[in-house]
Formats: sequence, structure tokens, C-alpha cells
Amino acid sequence: MLLQKKYQSFLATPTAAALSSYASLNYITTLTTINDATAIAKHLSNQTSTLKKKEEKVLSTVEGDNAICLDVETTLEFLTGGGAYLPGLDDNFLADRVVTFPI
Repeated sequence: MLLQKKYQSFLATPTAAALSSYASLNYITTLTTINDATAIAKHLSNQTSTLKKKEEKVLSTVEGDNAICLDVETTLEFLTGGGAYLPGLDDNFLADRVVTFPI
């Protein structure tokens, strides 16, 4: 459970220091990949202008010695555009919409 707590702390305040220099962030459904700890922290910080995270509930966790896999039910409000989740979709379809989905 130690890695889960560290991960949740990182999501609350993303910093490059909390990540390996070889870290990568992958959005499977949009084929978006972000490499490098600094780029990941910057990306997550920038998402706050597009999305408002309303809730994150951990459904299940598999934790190894130096890796973690979480199933998380996430509720987001789209403020301006779809961010990394729905890139390129017009604001008219998304503005002020609240969605809940597993990540």
C-alpha cells in the first residue's frame, strides 16, 4: 500500500521529483504518450485548466516491489475541451459536462 499512497500524493500535487527520469504516461484510447518526468508533471498540471477532477475512487490495486497498477473510478468535469481524454472534440459537446469512467 506504500506505492498507492505515494501515487495518490503525486496526483494531488504532481512534481517531476516524484517520478523516475524514465517515466512515461500513456493514454491508451487516444494513443497519446508523454515521456520524461518533467513533461509528465507539466502535462498533469496543465490539465487543471481543461478538466476539474471531482472524485477519484480506487477500486483495486496490484502492487509489486517497484510498480503499481490501479483501477480507479474517476469523475471529471470538462471545463474547456476534452484534454488528453477527448482531444480535438469541440467545446460545445463538452463544456460543463460531468463524466465518470474507469482509468
